[in-house]
Amino acid sequence: MAMLFVDAPLVAAQGATEAAGAAVTGATLAGSAPAMAVPVPMGGEEVSAMFAEAITAHAAQYLAATGIGVTQRGLFAATAGASSAAYAAMDTAAAAQLAL
Repeated sequence: MAMLFVDAPLVAAQGATEAAGAAVTGATLAGSAPAMAVPVPMGGEEVSAMFAEAITAHAAQYLAATGIGVTQRGLFAATAGASSAAYAAMDTAAAAQLAL
């Protein structure tokens, strides 16, 4: 039987770091979204307007995809936090059993 040694405080720290990273990334995206969503056309002709529309469409796809990534990173942070709590509880239970 293989033993698994997990340092619960390190897993909790990883979860906190991931949560902070998700928050920073989300804030960066929220701050840059208005500038990306409404680009200024380079000129007044049709091609510039079409290019600005293409940039707008690409920005919408980018913001949607990165929004999903931020959500997934937040969920990973929550999972790491829950794992840390579970490992700490199991360590406490194991220590109690060994004390018997």
